Amino acid sequence: MRKRTLAVLLSAAMIACSITGCGGNGGKETEGPTAQQEEAAGKKTENKEAEAAKTEAGGGGGITGKTEFANDKLLNLDLSIIQGYEESAKNVTGIDVTIVTSPDVAAYKTSIQQSIHDKSAPGLFTWWGGYQLQTLVDNGLVEDLTDLWKDYITPAGVSADIADAFTYDGKIYAAPYSILYNVILYNKEVFDKAGVKEPETFDEFLTVCETLKAAGVTPIAFKNDSWAGFIWFQSLIAAYEPQLYQDLCDGTAKYTDERVVEVMNIWKEMIDKGYFTKPISITDMEKQIAGGEIAMILEPNREISPLVKDYGMVSGENLDSFVLPSMNGGKKIIFFETAPICVAKASADRGSAMKALEKWYDKDHQNYIYQNIGLANTSTVDVTDPAYAKTLEYSARPDEISLMLRYYENTPEDIRNVALDELMRFELGNGTIEDVLAVIQAKADEYWTSTK
Repeated sequence: MRKRTLAVLLSAAMIACSITGCGGNGGKETEGPTAQQEEAAGKKTENKEAEAAKTEAGGGGGITGKTEFANDKLLNLDLSIIQGYEESAKNVTGIDVTIVTSPDVAAYKTSIQQSIHDKSAPGLFTWWGGYQLQTLVDNGLVEDLTDLWKDYITPAGVSADIADAFTYDGKIYAAPYSILYNVILYNKEVFDKAGVKEPETFDEFLTVCETLKAAGVTPIAFKNDSWAGFIWFQSLIAAYEPQLYQDLCDGTAKYTDERVVEVMNIWKEMIDKGYFTKPISITDMEKQIAGGEIAMILEPNREISPLVKDYGMVSGENLDSFVLPSMNGGKKIIFFETAPICVAKASADRGSAMKALEKWYDKDHQNYIYQNIGLANTSTVDVTDPAYAKTLEYSARPDEISLMLRYYENTPEDIRNVALDELMRFELGNGTIEDVLAVIQAKADEYWTSTK
């Protein structure tokens, strides 16, 4: 990922507060110290000397043997699962990991932003990818984890492609808390009844869609979430030319490029032929694919669980997955979304946090996370669900399949928000290709010009 200038920075007041130590006596003069104050000052000096000695021995940002893991992800889990998570982390890493979960996103962001500049910061904390992570990187607040990736994380089974989502100026600044792969989930019974199978080429994919439509089944579901317009846009662009997708994200290519127009025309033809539903809710998508009214959905692999648990589909039997084929015979592309784990550079437990990440992706710990939280982050996890396991196998086929960060995180927010509205307008049939792309490009021109 190229380094790009951000307009959004951490609050200057918050930074100043952390530097100057907000509070104090408001500028009032004070009397000379009392005997008790002198005694306390002496003890404080002794404590500082002890802390300095501890730092030299590996504490104070070194390996203290403990670290907090702050997050906003684990709030609704049973206490026994949280305790088991801590125990698993300690057994594997040798570090006492204390999980601290905030009650909501706003409270969590405030907590991290207030502590991240000093030693009280948690050693480990989850954050958000893309430009929100880059803000921390640009302000020098998180550790460089490049060597950890090379020596520990990638060898443990995390795809090296995931690191691209956390990379700025050639250095990697986070590790994955979660990795979700976006694939096409399909009703195998519907495919079998229509006499079609998983397509290997894009032409075969279009034939599958036509055959399903002729059999009275809508091939694909559109999701009606206001942000979901990018899902098929990114997938078709990358199927046409992966580099074009990345060039759109970083401003190298224009949305009005003739290649983008060509892809949009392919997409429009698919819509006009009835290959997509009108945008519907995720609940309706689940009901209709389970009931055989639609055949395919393009969703993260976490969607497998509710289809099995809530709608009675049988993973590996009537529920399966495949990756959208390339239009030109190149590698297939899987878009992923990932929540980063960062190490706070100022934390007193920084060294312990780094040490914990060395073994964080070992099989035993990742098995615990999968079995109790439902996240599988490495190719070595013992996944029992056949369809889910298949999606992980895809990530271990670098000669056939490449992973790319999804559009939502990979595009500047100002451009992304306009693009989401315009692409949904296109899906609903309320905007022409030329108008939609022109509006997005106008915002892109405005943004990239302002960052030069």
